[in-house]
Amino acid sequence: MKRTILTLLFFTLLFSSSLLAQSVVSGVSKSGYINITKDPPKPPYLEIVPGLVSLVDENGNNKIDANEKSLIYFQLKNSGIGPGLNLNVIVTEENNIGGVVYNKRTNIGEEKVGEERQIQIPVSGSMDIAAGKALFKIYVSEANGFDSDPVEIEVETRAFQAPLVKVVDYKVTSSSSSTLQRRRPFDVQVLIQNVGKGTANDISVNVPLPDGIFCLSDNENILISKLNPGEEQLINYTLVTNSKYQSSTIPVRLNLNEKLGKYAENKTITLTINQGVSSEKLIVKGKQEQDVAITVGSLSSVVDKNIPVINRKNPNLIVLIIGNEDYSNTLNSEINVSFAKNDAEVFRQYALKTLGAEEKNMHFLLDATAGQMRREIDLVSEILKHMGSRGELIFYYAGHGFPDEVTKTPYLIPVDVDATNLTSAIKLQEVYKKFGSTNAKRITVFLDACFSGGGRNQGLLAARGVSIKPKKENIIGNMVVFSASSGAQPSLSYTSQQHGMFTYFLLDKLQQTKGEVTYSELADYLNQQVGLESLRINGKPQDPEVNVSYKVVDEWKNWRLN
Repeated sequence: MKRTILTLLFFTLLFSSSLLAQSVVSGVSKSGYINITKDPPKPPYLEIVPGLVSLVDENGNNKIDANEKSLIYFQLKNSGIGPGLNLNVIVTEENNIGGVVYNKRTNIGEEKVGEERQIQIPVSGSMDIAAGKALFKIYVSEANGFDSDPVEIEVETRAFQAPLVKVVDYKVTSSSSSTLQRRRPFDVQVLIQNVGKGTANDISVNVPLPDGIFCLSDNENILISKLNPGEEQLINYTLVTNSKYQSSTIPVRLNLNEKLGKYAENKTITLTINQGVSSEKLIVKGKQEQDVAITVGSLSSVVDKNIPVINRKNPNLIVLIIGNEDYSNTLNSEINVSFAKNDAEVFRQYALKTLGAEEKNMHFLLDATAGQMRREIDLVSEILKHMGSRGELIFYYAGHGFPDEVTKTPYLIPVDVDATNLTSAIKLQEVYKKFGSTNAKRITVFLDACFSGGGRNQGLLAARGVSIKPKKENIIGNMVVFSASSGAQPSLSYTSQQHGMFTYFLLDKLQQTKGEVTYSELADYLNQQVGLESLRINGKPQDPEVNVSYKVVDEWKNWRLN
């Protein structure tokens, strides 16, 4: 019996010892997040998957803008043999760009073996974010030191760009009368546009009406969620006065506001009883422009709307467009070139939509200084040299030209150059020489400027009653030059269409033909239409001309714009 008891006690102790050898001994590591066992450790292998790191921003321009929220996305994968514990995403911005807001440390919990998931890190730009390139360095830390390798993502940052919401045009119409009368309803169409370079949000439009005037369309208070740069909104108000309204004028005040409370302009439209009104309403769709100069909306010019769109692009076409309108800092506001900026912007749209130019090959300047013009001309020349014989160029210029009073050499006039000192002006011959020596397959120049000393507002020398016939410059290379006028003639405006006379009919022909026009057909059309309409509208001759390099004298007429 005693022997049996001892045997049972021995096996009991042996069994208990076996259990003790397999049990977990709880302990605390330095991290405080791991159980210690007598088995070998099972480490994770954490990896931020290459090629799957990206930025998503609110306006889709792949930049962190001022007052914009964005997200950095990446895929985290654990291909190890154990879980990743107490994981934290560690983010640093290496270039010290001011105004970039992000969390430097974000806990994302655990990552199981074989798990792959998407992680997102909020990043935003404050109001005072600096323009530059933010370099984010990102890695995932693990409780026991099994961190991922770091990755980097570089993102362009853009400083605050102010919107400007304003009323750019209006029209009064009536279906019941040809004049504005009491007790008869009439419509006021208002075109609101963001003419600034930043996006406007939460725009409110309020129309407080005087006693005796009623809004039948019931839209005195309107909220527009967003207007991108250049985008328009057409609002129609149906109004009527009662018999008690005795004033001869009707003030229609539009109070505009936007989210930031600083970038909108109020407008008062004053109408007069018995004034003439139109019977045709307008339909205008809002449009969005990308990071470039804004074309002020118009309710009149037909060539600004319904721009033909072709479904092919020409990757070899380089386009340089310069529109110089505001010379008030060096001359005076009376010598500004009316509608030159509108000319340039609308021609830009035709180049992109109708002539097949790609956005990356578009070089666009408004109110350009001498330095800006030279830099862009040199850059385009170098690009064409690298492209060689496959390259093509369209150069469009609207602005002042000017002749040297002694040598009669023609110049393009930047907005920071005074015509009394042409040292910094751009010699037209230098432009021809740089472009013509690039070996480009085809070079087309459109000049909506005169070089006699006059212009659309009869500025410069013409303002003093002087007119000079400029010297004709030599054209080299595969070049054709369409000029707005001949000899000592001025290049004038087509005021009702808000364009230069030459540019209006150039765009008109492109619109009619969808760009499928030969150079000969275009030259004939410009000569006929501009010459005739300038006499009719401005009472002065303006005869466009074409100058051609000797190299293409036998072939240019059959060239086509697209």
